[in-house]
Amino acid sequence: MTDHAAWDIIRTTVSEAQNYWICTVRPDGRPHAVPVWGVWWRDSVVFSTINSSVKAANLRTNSNANVHLESAQNVVTMDGPAAELTDEAELIEIGALFDAKYAEIAGVTYDLVAAHAAGMTICAVRPEVVRAWRADDMLGSSRFTFDVDGNPVLVRSVPFEAVAEETTSA
Repeated sequence: MTDHAAWDIIRTTVSEAQNYWICTVRPDGRPHAVPVWGVWWRDSVVFSTINSSVKAANLRTNSNANVHLESAQNVVTMDGPAAELTDEAELIEIGALFDAKYAEIAGVTYDLVAAHAAGMTICAVRPEVVRAWRADDMLGSSRFTFDVDGNPVLVRSVPFEAVAEETTSA
């Protein structure tokens, strides 16, 4: 499987997820983790939060974030910087993605332009490192980084079957 094909599987998994955990770091070094709804947009996970939230305050001090899905059976965890989005055209585009994904559940539509004007922060976390594994192949985890053109570079650990064969043949 090519790096791009492997990345497409991860990108689809992230895009289709309903819930994401956002992990930030407080100024005193303590971690803060909270579940959010989000969308996959331009190779980033986008979420919103009120300006006075702990995560918004943390990201203003330290933009590094970790985003992970809620599953412990099909794990995807991403590290990267968070950037605040304020461009009106981008907020409209992202709002449409939130509507398509969550409007039926939430019972509202997402006007992120108005939300931003009312005190919401809209953040995009663009991953620099992505790790993924499945519960049935924990030693076969994948690690993605990205080259200067944004192309995925995959490093895969040794699959469990190879470790088991080496152990039994020794």
